[in-house]
Amino acid sequence: MGPAMRRLLSRPSSLEFLGFLVGAPAANAPAKRIRGLARERGSACHRYTSIAAVAREVEDEDYDTKGKDESTRRPSGVPIHDTEPSRLPIPTSASSSSPRQTLQKPWVVNGLSSTKNQHWEESLFTHEQLEFESNLDTVPEAGRPRLLDQNGYKEDFQLWACLLEYRKRIHGPQGALTFWNAVQKRNLHLPTKGVLAGKFWPEFLALGFQDHAVLDDVCLYADKMLRDTNERWSRLYVSIIEHFLVNGQGTNAQKWHNRLFKLHPPGSKFFTGMCRYVALKNGDMEALRRIYTLNKHRNVYSRVIPLLCEREDFKGALNWHIFFLSCGDLPSSSKLVEPLVHFLAIYDRPNALRVTRSLVDAGVSFASTISNELEKDTKILREIMNLVHGKTFNISVKKYNDSLGARWFATRWVSLDVAINAVHALGIQEIGPLSLQAIALRDPDTKAVVIRISQLRDLGISTGNSVFARAVEHFAKTGNSDLLESLLSTDQHPEALEDGDLQESLLETYARAKDWTQYRRTLAIRYLVSKSPDVEKNNIILRYHVTVGSRGAVMDMLANMQIAGTPVTSKSIAHIIQCSFRPRRAGHRPVTQKGMWHRGTDKNGDDINAVIKILKRIMKIGSFVPILHWREIIRRLGMAGRSDDLQNLCRELAAWYGPVAPSSTWPPRRYRIPAQVPTSHHLHPLRMLFSIPFQKAIVEWGFIHNLTHRRLDLEEFRQCRGPMISPNALPTVTSGITLLKQLGRHGVYIDGKCVRSAIFNRLITYYGPGRSNRPYNRTAKSILHGKIALVAKQIDGALGEEYFTAVDLPRLVNERALTRWRRVRRRWNKRLDAKRVRSLMPELA
Repeated sequence: MGPAMRRLLSRPSSLEFLGFLVGAPAANAPAKRIRGLARERGSACHRYTSIAAVAREVEDEDYDTKGKDESTRRPSGVPIHDTEPSRLPIPTSASSSSPRQTLQKPWVVNGLSSTKNQHWEESLFTHEQLEFESNLDTVPEAGRPRLLDQNGYKEDFQLWACLLEYRKRIHGPQGALTFWNAVQKRNLHLPTKGVLAGKFWPEFLALGFQDHAVLDDVCLYADKMLRDTNERWSRLYVSIIEHFLVNGQGTNAQKWHNRLFKLHPPGSKFFTGMCRYVALKNGDMEALRRIYTLNKHRNVYSRVIPLLCEREDFKGALNWHIFFLSCGDLPSSSKLVEPLVHFLAIYDRPNALRVTRSLVDAGVSFASTISNELEKDTKILREIMNLVHGKTFNISVKKYNDSLGARWFATRWVSLDVAINAVHALGIQEIGPLSLQAIALRDPDTKAVVIRISQLRDLGISTGNSVFARAVEHFAKTGNSDLLESLLSTDQHPEALEDGDLQESLLETYARAKDWTQYRRTLAIRYLVSKSPDVEKNNIILRYHVTVGSRGAVMDMLANMQIAGTPVTSKSIAHIIQCSFRPRRAGHRPVTQKGMWHRGTDKNGDDINAVIKILKRIMKIGSFVPILHWREIIRRLGMAGRSDDLQNLCRELAAWYGPVAPSSTWPPRRYRIPAQVPTSHHLHPLRMLFSIPFQKAIVEWGFIHNLTHRRLDLEEFRQCRGPMISPNALPTVTSGITLLKQLGRHGVYIDGKCVRSAIFNRLITYYGPGRSNRPYNRTAKSILHGKIALVAKQIDGALGEEYFTAVDLPRLVNERALTRWRRVRRRWNKRLDAKRVRSLMPELA
């Protein structure tokens, strides 16, 4: 014994480890230490090496030293009944010559042998136990039965699969043959479904492929099992036929097809999978064609043709295409045929026509689409040839066709480098947005797109100055993959990005639908093409808040724009008006949307008040509000009879747009009219705002709304606050005249003629002959009946001079009324004559 060995044996830890390896712990080794060694060895050893012996010895040692009763302690050989049904102990025999088994207590063996349906655990098997349990060729010794010989394990196919795997791994095919012979001898019915079926049948078939006698036995066994139990393994046919076809044994494949097809026909799914696998492995395709003809399944086209095209075996794909269609096996979609048609359209035009014609003859629904695709591909090639010939023979070439170029770059069977170099060879100096989109879609990664754009520029090919091209390059360079992918996959034509109004409407649509990806993409594109990006961006966000009806967000955005000095564009102002007001019929009062803003949170206001407040805020920012919008707001206030709001707004607008300096509450105006321009000028804001028709409407609104019956509140009746009705009572009908006088003090040009005309219109309606068809006019006429003198006095009081009281007003009103009536009658006669002429036209013809 050498010095090194003596030093090793002198260490207690070495003696403990050596004792652990042989299964006998050292006398002075504590149990805790042995358990630690067992854990260390259990984590590093092979899965079939057991630590059960050591664990049992430790438990036995504790049992002997502590003197515990057998009823209070479970030996290691007793079955483990816990929540894991697959874990059970390993039986051992006292007659075994193994050193570990000599240490086993007798009651362990008795406990195992007397228990039925015991569970087992594969990881607790030792090599000797696996060898003993799987050796089914020999007869076991007396008193030491195998698990597979016991009643509880005879049909435990999990145990059978475990031992078969071990036997095959250690002893090779001979081990599998041992189990096959045992299955036949014991007349077992192997599983036909699930994972266990895949552990037996493929192993026995692999054995039969080496010895056809065994293969015959397996098939006879399958036939007998089908007769006895009406069960069969569904993959038997495809496993055998597939093996022979892949290995080029077409004769054997057809022989076994005849042998198996009647009792073990393949399912549609397994048969198509077999055909694809044979094509993938370059098997005997001719034999496969014969077997396919003898089979009844006709759904193989979609599994074979795309695979052959992917492997660039287009000749084989063409032959199989014709064969499949002759057998009634049709493609389910055009995508399955397109690669073949595209290839043949370039390199074999007659066969391309043959393929499309075969699809038409077979009655495929998408045959016309394939034919159109073929024509487009031919058009691409013809266009390219025209370019080449034109350059060669000094003939002026046509302008670059972007749609054809896009199809060329999108062609999958031509690499992108080849496609770009071909375009460069033709002398193309600029490609369109569709072509750029096709290039980017081939590899949509941002870095790859940047490389492709650089490659084009290095070759002298420009991507153009379109919005689409600028957006693609910007998103690619900034690494914004989400927006780039959204832009490339959008259904919009690249030219649609040039239409700002369309993009604005789409932006509103995306906001309503909460499609934030497309919203951010569109917003980024508008920001990119805008001359004033910050102004455009802020106004777009403002319009979005208006669209969703968030009044608080609108006011906050306006405050931020005021701080930043960002103007509000006229487009944003028009959008506010459009989203706030309902459409109004000409000559009819508007319908007020109570609580429109933010779905009714503004319960004390309405749409008109909200818009007025927003527009005033915009004016205080310094932005110009077009006069047209104020005219519509004033018209709505007047039609709604809101006299107080109308007067306040008109005075504020006259002060803001007039020559008189505004009050200190208003900030300096960014836009102002020179003082030399008179307010009577047709382009002055005050003349445009308070036009002649509008002045007439203000006068008449004063009469109309003050003479309508006001609905009294119940509380007013209880407190006796209702209006006093007396014979001499006359409502105020001159509020419109008073308002015009106030506006005149602010510099507004007032047309006296139009004011007089408006007053007479009202007087004729109330005191003239005839009867109005409007209810409010009839109500006012009944209120003013016999009070024309009081009305004239009130009008003169508002005008400041005696105009209507100084004349015979009833006579003057009647004369004007008759003049108007004659004018109306002439108009009606003309209409009747026109109708009479149209009715006589068929008779004259």
